[in-house]
Amino acid sequence: MKRWLRMAAAGAALLMGAAGLTGCSGGSGQSGGGDGEKTVLKISFFKGGYGDEWLKAITAAYTKEHPNVTFDLEGDADMTLKIGPRLESGANLPDIAMILATNWQQWAAKGYLEDLSDVYAADVNGTAMADKIIEADRNVGKYGGKYWMVPWTDVCNGIIYNETLFAQNGWSEPKTVSEMFTLMEQMKAKGVTPFSFGGKVISYWDFPVLAWWAQAEGMDGMQTFLKMDSPEVYNQQGRLKALEVFEKIIKDKTNYVDGAMGMDHIQSQMAFLQGKAAMIPMGAWMETEMKNSIPEGFKMKMMLTPALDGAKMTDVSVCTSQDMIFIPKKAKNVEVAKDFLKFMARDDMLKLYTEKTGSPRPFTYDIASITGLSDFSNNILDLWSKANKVYMYSESPIYFMKYYYWPAAGTPYSRIQIGDETAAETFSNDYAFAKSKWDATKKELGLD
Repeated sequence: MKRWLRMAAAGAALLMGAAGLTGCSGGSGQSGGGDGEKTVLKISFFKGGYGDEWLKAITAAYTKEHPNVTFDLEGDADMTLKIGPRLESGANLPDIAMILATNWQQWAAKGYLEDLSDVYAADVNGTAMADKIIEADRNVGKYGGKYWMVPWTDVCNGIIYNETLFAQNGWSEPKTVSEMFTLMEQMKAKGVTPFSFGGKVISYWDFPVLAWWAQAEGMDGMQTFLKMDSPEVYNQQGRLKALEVFEKIIKDKTNYVDGAMGMDHIQSQMAFLQGKAAMIPMGAWMETEMKNSIPEGFKMKMMLTPALDGAKMTDVSVCTSQDMIFIPKKAKNVEVAKDFLKFMARDDMLKLYTEKTGSPRPFTYDIASITGLSDFSNNILDLWSKANKVYMYSESPIYFMKYYYWPAAGTPYSRIQIGDETAAETFSNDYAFAKSKWDATKKELGLD
């Protein structure tokens, strides 16, 4: 999946902001599907690693129960970037959009989105839909006291390893960062390159780096950061420790495959599947995204990110659940679209999603009862259910409108990777940047 294009796309969207609404399309009060009226519900969605089989299955199930409703599915790997201009112009609007994490709060503030508070309050399998969403994600769609989007995915991210290669060499999952570096040297001694990654999507390193940061600061520390109450949150030493681990890996070119800096996410995954490296920073979608390229007999697993020395919290998985489903305010079939969102939250549809993707949605449902999943999918679901999950979500306008995870433009990894800055310099410069811009930013956002 272009998922940590998710980070790049989200960061770009956050920096770009949004223009004003200049047109409209349709009316928000039309039900479209009632009383036998034929309705075509248009869904524009990010088509990435999970493909579209899950969506085809769920829409087919809805049509079976509502024969008057059919679907027009528009999948695009760049939908996250394309949907903004369509909202701004009011042209070619879908009834439902499903995209990666981005600065949706500005769309809500400008009146582009339909209020979904009634969807959150609706009964689904005997409980309000809001109560079916896992507690950590219950408010991710909330802005200004109302709900504007429904969380779509919940993804475990981390380090995936070649289970077959590990077994052949008698290697175990490293439990600590020290063990990881020792293992990397053992790998190289046997002619095995430790890592593959795509330098063109260097922010995929967020997966382990954010976990190391969370380990160092603990859950309370991460929540303090996410409140964004002052620029001092950028002075958390856990962030520095995490960047230093990345720096140690990246500065030794023997730690990763030749040409990694010029690879995209697909090329880096191919290198991993071809046995050119033992590990890769990646997300749970990899099996689905690369299903046609996985060699017969190839086995892989995701490990819990090895723990930093002195970690306040271990067994950490940084999960992402801010991928969103929303309804444009000027969509043609708002009421039918709302009904479909409720339908998607039913237990049977949640299970169907997991059956097709191998990953959960951020809802409470009986995942353990799902059969026929791959070993990799079961591994992912086990990590998701048992790990200390950290969700990088904040209600602070400074976070979602300005600084995201890092205050400077671009990710810190690229600056460290090309040698412009050391980890310590990146840390210091970002902290200085936050301090210098904080008061002006608060004033700009009306927070002073």
